[in-house]
Amino acid sequence: MTDVTGPALAMLELGDVPSGFLALDALAKEAPVTVIAAGTVQCGHWLLLFAGEVEPVELSYMRATSRVAKAIVDAVLLPHAEPRILPALRDGAARFPFPGDALGIVQTGSSPTLLNAVDAALKGALVELIELRVAEGLGGRGLASLWGKQHDVEAAIELATAAFARARPEGCSAAVIANADPEVGRALGSGTRFFKEFRG
Repeated sequence: MTDVTGPALAMLELGDVPSGFLALDALAKEAPVTVIAAGTVQCGHWLLLFAGEVEPVELSYMRATSRVAKAIVDAVLLPHAEPRILPALRDGAARFPFPGDALGIVQTGSSPTLLNAVDAALKGALVELIELRVAEGLGGRGLASLWGKQHDVEAAIELATAAFARARPEGCSAAVIANADPEVGRALGSGTRFFKEFRG
């Protein structure tokens, strides 16, 4: 897998596939960035994730978003993304158990808004990122689970919900489960997909 140098991370969600290819071409030509993934997701949208040094990612982001402005469903640019986000996106696996007894769940109507919310939550509160899912198997929505002590999880969810308003708030929701039952822990450990054999 290609190594990523630099702290910046960006994601674009486009409403159609032709615009997705236009955006990919534009950003790749603009500056040296690493394309982590690009392709179709549910609802016929195109999702594009890229990373690298701050200035190249900013340049490529601006070029791509200006090239396909009318097709953008959602977009996020994180100049200094929280370091746990990219590994969670890459492997798609649940990481559990961790110390603590409270669960925070964040769901968004689009994937870029999820990254924005999770970035804010992880930077501002002492919680662990259990799972991060974008688009597939969720009808185009995003889902993240956070774990830790109750007061830390509550703080993380407050930060995440505040981030909704700075992005695309439609379809966003969040909840805190204090003193989570062991059955919740078992569900987290195996991942949130109902059909475990499918990825999507």
